[in-house]
Amino acid sequence: MKALSLIQPWASLIHDGRKTIETRSWSTKYRGELAIHASMKVDKEACKQFGYDPKTIERGKILCIVTLMNCVQFPSPLAKPDEYGDFTAGRYGWILHYLIKLSAPIHAKGSLGLWNFDALDKIKQTRLMK
Repeated sequence: MKALSLIQPWASLIHDGRKTIETRSWSTKYRGELAIHASMKVDKEACKQFGYDPKTIERGKILCIVTLMNCVQFPSPLAKPDEYGDFTAGRYGWILHYLIKLSAPIHAKGSLGLWNFDALDKIKQTRLMK
């Protein structure tokens, strides 16, 4: 399964269903299941802005699985700007749907860009929550 590491609180915003468009400077042709990984790095000001405690927010774990449905370049009628991303013209929006929360986050190292998360057995052992 492909995975994407995000600085906190951006991974938690996806996990909580608040963020449905991941904004990036680069496009992807990948479509399908995507594990959302909370990196070890935390943006303390963004945590406070969105109501998370930067001291206790999850780090270094897979939080949920989403389906990457589309990737569009801004501006796009398929991606209405919100407070959770950088919607500058020329950037890209990864359209995320079908959130599946893990009942217990799974420890993972993470990586830059899209990376392979090979712990599918761990996901199967973890009860999934919709």
